[in-house]
Amino acid sequence: MKATPATPHAPAQPAASSSQVPAPHFLAPVEDSAANGNGQGCPTLATSSGSRLEQALATARGHLLGRQQADGHWCGELEGDSILQSEYILLMAWLDRLDEPDVRGAARYLLQQQMPGGGWNQYPGGPVDISASVKAYFALKLTGHDAGSSAMRRARSAILDHGGADAVNSFTRFYLALLGQIHFDHCPAVPPEAVLLPAWSPLNMYRVSAWSRTIFVPLAIVWAFRPRRELSAERGIGELFHRPPDQWPPLRCPGLDAAPGGWGWDRFFRFVDRALKWCQRWRITPLRRRALRSAETWMVERFADSDGLGAIFPPIIWSIVALRCLGYADSSPEVRECHQQLSGLMIRERDTVRLQPCKSPVWDTALSLRALAASNSLAATRPNSAADSAVNSINSAHNTVADSGPAVRRGVAWLLDREVRRPGDWSVNVRAEPAGWFFEYRNAFYPDVDDTIMVLMALRENAPPATPR
Repeated sequence: MKATPATPHAPAQPAASSSQVPAPHFLAPVEDSAANGNGQGCPTLATSSGSRLEQALATARGHLLGRQQADGHWCGELEGDSILQSEYILLMAWLDRLDEPDVRGAARYLLQQQMPGGGWNQYPGGPVDISASVKAYFALKLTGHDAGSSAMRRARSAILDHGGADAVNSFTRFYLALLGQIHFDHCPAVPPEAVLLPAWSPLNMYRVSAWSRTIFVPLAIVWAFRPRRELSAERGIGELFHRPPDQWPPLRCPGLDAAPGGWGWDRFFRFVDRALKWCQRWRITPLRRRALRSAETWMVERFADSDGLGAIFPPIIWSIVALRCLGYADSSPEVRECHQQLSGLMIRERDTVRLQPCKSPVWDTALSLRALAASNSLAATRPNSAADSAVNSINSAHNTVADSGPAVRRGVAWLLDREVRRPGDWSVNVRAEPAGWFFEYRNAFYPDVDDTIMVLMALRENAPPATPR
């Protein structure tokens, strides 16, 4: 799901009678920027005769233009949930690097995200998410938080009330296996041999989404090597288990609670999972070396012209683990690049650290250009009243940033420079001339439909009148 720069919401107002409904906050009288020193270089049209709509419009445009980067693009914070902090800490625990300042900052932010009832959710106002809560508890315990503290007691109670660690999803199980809390046999089989399946096969990695593919390949390498960092019982999370892992309920597709009758995909994949684990147990893996070489090559090749594998947090995390499994040193260019991209997702604020799942400059720039085009269109269709004339005269006198032509041209040029003109993974199944846009700063292997459509709409709406559309 796409996200745009977060804007604080005004608190809900108490109900008022029809004669006392308060005006929206953006229609309140404002002062000229020269007096209030907002630093944006744009007036806010302080005039009793000016239309409040124009005031709001000019203020919004000024704020948006003030956030444009010098090269023409926009990029707001892309908000995520607590698992970004948790999974980063769990990675650093596996790497034995818990003493780094960013780890402590992430733990402090994780505490701020805890719900009053003790758990963690996936979105504001959402219910307790058991997987997010278990990872958060584990991360906090590993960073030295006392299991007897109020926050940890509340978290433990909420987790046990929602099924305990027994109920976590498959992705969380891999983190628990990495840190010795369960065995890799309690995780779904992710065989690296799958990368060898031909494109014509009905089951191959190019038949799943790009996001899933970029996680699957490094995770398959990890599953083959099964790395573990053993922890003392005091640092583990056995207190969150209702039953031993061997007795945990089988993993199921989200929303599929009961075993379906007869033979279906659920039973088919369970059979395949058991067969693959049996082969792994008895070392019947004749294609393993070839598969690992292919997986390594595929993964490392996609570091190029990208903000990390897939340009998003989960594949970057698993790339680091996979590279270490393959013998890459911490000082290798590949591992250092992954850590650099991970660091680039961090927002360090006071004594906390929070992570973004990725960055969104192409999406944000396209939306910003569309907003400017829409506000231009609105201004052009407003009646030419006396109040409008007064506002226009103030705009001219103050050389307002409402004249956004240069800013629009810079934004358009920046988007045009980001067009992908090379084949990516999509070209395995699609025969077409390469063209399109991605979401992030660099992600050349994975342009996508929604970003491309949004950019094309932004370019069309901001094209000069004489430009063919």
